Amino acid sequence: MSKDNPQVDRQLAPLAQVSAPNLPHPLDGEWYVDVNAKTYGPYPGQKIREYITDGRISPETNVMPKDGGGWRPAGVDKALAPLFAPKPAPPALASATAAPGATVVQVTNNVAPQQGPAVIYEDGPAAPKSAGTALILSILIVGLGQLYNGQVGKGILMFVLCIALWFALLGWIINIWSWIDAYQTASRMNDRYRRRLASGAAI
Repeated sequence: MSKDNPQVDRQLAPLAQVSAPNLPHPLDGEWYVDVNAKTYGPYPGQKIREYITDGRISPETNVMPKDGGGWRPAGVDKALAPLFAPKPAPPALASATAAPGATVVQVTNNVAPQQGPAVIYEDGPAAPKSAGTALILSILIVGLGQLYNGQVGKGILMFVLCIALWFALLGWIINIWSWIDAYQTASRMNDRYRRRLASGAAI
């Protein structure tokens, strides 16, 4: 504060206490991603940036904000389009000069970067499971399909609930639930396994 003019200091004091508003970042939102007629996500903006850098999402990949707005190519989305901006061209090579009669040999080695397939995988367990096998095991014994999928706790819980509810003639609900759950879980695990195998990611 100024010692010479305290009146000016009193006028500027309220202005110094005003903080600038926090503006939202364009990548603070979340997007769904459509790949091969399957919908994944929603993924946060930073995750989308990683997929674009890895080549898993191209400007033609359809995306949709979590808050709605419809599907559109990622290269058209206002928040994601800047992520596809072309990289600056490398500096031009200086021309080689030589004395008259000399031979000049200029070698340019351009190696195109290799990009993996555009595969996006979901988080969760992945293993080569058979949905049909899981269903049959669950039909034979309630919870056995879940044990086949590696869900030991869920399998034991379904078995106990099924026995307990049969006394109230409601055990068939757990029975049918175990069939559907075993089949769907094995199918999802197998799909994740195939997608991660195709993308070269750790399984």
